[in-house]
Amino acid sequence: MNWLKKTFGTKKNNDSVKKNQTEMIDYIQITNNWNADPVSPEIELSMDEENLIMDIYLNHYAFENFKEGDKVKISFKNCQEYSLNTCNDEGYYYGQYRTNPKELPWGQFYEIKSGLDRNMPSPIVKINDSNSDKKHFIFFFKDETFECLASEYELEFYNENEK
Repeated sequence: MNWLKKTFGTKKNNDSVKKNQTEMIDYIQITNNWNADPVSPEIELSMDEENLIMDIYLNHYAFENFKEGDKVKISFKNCQEYSLNTCNDEGYYYGQYRTNPKELPWGQFYEIKSGLDRNMPSPIVKINDSNSDKKHFIFFFKDETFECLASEYELEFYNENEK
């Protein structure tokens, strides 16, 4: 009988079931009428004082209001730290990230309200130690995952050929 328990485990008790139900990730999806290019967003990160700036190509295939060369500049205001790591879509679906598709669907940009700890995966880039009123953002790209703690974000849509 012990070999059955070792092979298949034991039944979960009610406490662990309750714990999983109360720890669901609460989030706001930011990419409702836009998203990053699904194949090659070409992520560019830069700093403007304590603001982290991310430039990416937009998905002009799925959204008719965008054309090739359209980009979005996302300014993460008063950014404390960020992680741009190598977890891709395949790794995510194989359970290699700290969330799973049932908790947080892949391929979108979110503000995490609760239910996901703020300990980011490596590599982590620390910008400052200010921890007051920081929001948690996460953006899933095809070949990377981005997370950061910042006061707020701003979006600026533009076409690189019209600058």
